[in-house]
Amino acid sequence: MPILHVSNFKGGTPEMVDTSYAILVLVLPNLNSRAWNPHEMDIVEVVADQVAVALSHASVLEESQLMRQKLAEQNRALQQAQKNAMMASQARSSFQKVMSNGMRRPMHSILGLLSIFQEDNLRPEQKIIIDTMLRVSNALSSLISDVMEISANDKGSFRLEMKPFDLHSMMREVSCIAKCLCVHKGFGLEIDVHKGLPGLVIGDEARSFQVILHLIGYLLNMYDKGTLIFRAFTENDSGNKDDKGLGIWRSSVQHDYVYVKFSFQITGITSESDVLNSAKHYSGRRHYNNEPNEGLSFSMCKTLVQMMQGNIWMSPNSSGLAQGMTLLLKFQLGRPSVGRSTFALKDAPNPQFRGLKVVLADDDNVNRTVTKKLLEKLGCQVTAVSSGFQCLSAVSASGNTYKIILLDLHMPEMDGFEVARRIRKFHSRSWPLIIALTASAEDDVREKCIQVGMHGLIRKPILLQEIADELRTVLQRAGEKL
Repeated sequence: MPILHVSNFKGGTPEMVDTSYAILVLVLPNLNSRAWNPHEMDIVEVVADQVAVALSHASVLEESQLMRQKLAEQNRALQQAQKNAMMASQARSSFQKVMSNGMRRPMHSILGLLSIFQEDNLRPEQKIIIDTMLRVSNALSSLISDVMEISANDKGSFRLEMKPFDLHSMMREVSCIAKCLCVHKGFGLEIDVHKGLPGLVIGDEARSFQVILHLIGYLLNMYDKGTLIFRAFTENDSGNKDDKGLGIWRSSVQHDYVYVKFSFQITGITSESDVLNSAKHYSGRRHYNNEPNEGLSFSMCKTLVQMMQGNIWMSPNSSGLAQGMTLLLKFQLGRPSVGRSTFALKDAPNPQFRGLKVVLADDDNVNRTVTKKLLEKLGCQVTAVSSGFQCLSAVSASGNTYKIILLDLHMPEMDGFEVARRIRKFHSRSWPLIIALTASAEDDVREKCIQVGMHGLIRKPILLQEIADELRTVLQRAGEKL
């Protein structure tokens, strides 16, 4: 009798397939030389067939039970995975909400207020303080945005923002902040920036700035006292042919690129007790073989630098602590554009926007207040509302008196996209002019805004210069004379 399996049955009928067989051996008693007549043998054969069928059914039943158990386990695992995915999604949403409401929005408000003070007539020492606070706040805001972007991205990655910037200006800001950190920590500071550094380069300025500040803070936290020597020069100026970090570049040097090396070194640690004190506080950063343990933060910086086609490494002392760090970054040489006019706020101040009637819709009280202050500093007449419904009511009640509507895209109940669609139902596509406000870093957000009838986009944090530039651009496109 063939031993069937569950896989042999399709539509209730077993298929003719190669399978294994069960052999039933029936031993008939032959005592007293009993003779079995044909009728009795027929009965025995029928019983044998029934036993064989029962054995096959038992095999199929056992296999089906095992399959049901396996299926039940898979269902339980699937349900647990679905539950874990829902919990992860909820945790991600909660994290995004906390980061947005608790960190990103307050930081954007701080940046907006600092940009107001930056344009005032300040004494030199006040301007240094405001500029430093603004630069550090920008770095922190970029970090917060990166964290939110990585948490929202399933791949856990983000893209670099490659754009032209002034390398000399970034070095001045780094030097200023490094001096503040060294004074606060009780360290001395020596800065050596080579004059041959290029001016305009193309790269990710914000993340380069973040990495440099992190390396400075890393070394200052490693020791109790000393002097920080900060040097910056191009690769060809280093004169160190055996540097382990430079060999990777020599085969790919191009005339349109420059390789800038940043060196950070702690000196002035003369006594063994100074080293031991630092080692006592950071003993967990060393391996058993006295090699420096880079740590999670340094590893993240290293990954970031490698994304920018650079390199980074430590120089340990005798105790295995990092006493020096070297950063090598690759920048594309920028070319200044000819004939391009730049709108300077100080050269063309507030009268250009004086009397411009604006509706501002933002659900966050602090950001709404700061943005209103920025617009009023430019000379605008601002009506601030806290929801999409209030914005529609204000536009409907005013007729055509408002020229500009600033809409936050992520308001509750009715977002900025829906507000723009409803405004376009009752007004022409060219009036009023709608500018979106968003903290999103998505590339297609501008295209989405254009599709619903908006004319411009300002990414948060909203600064005085950025809001003036966008207002001027939108009005010029619409044919309005300032």
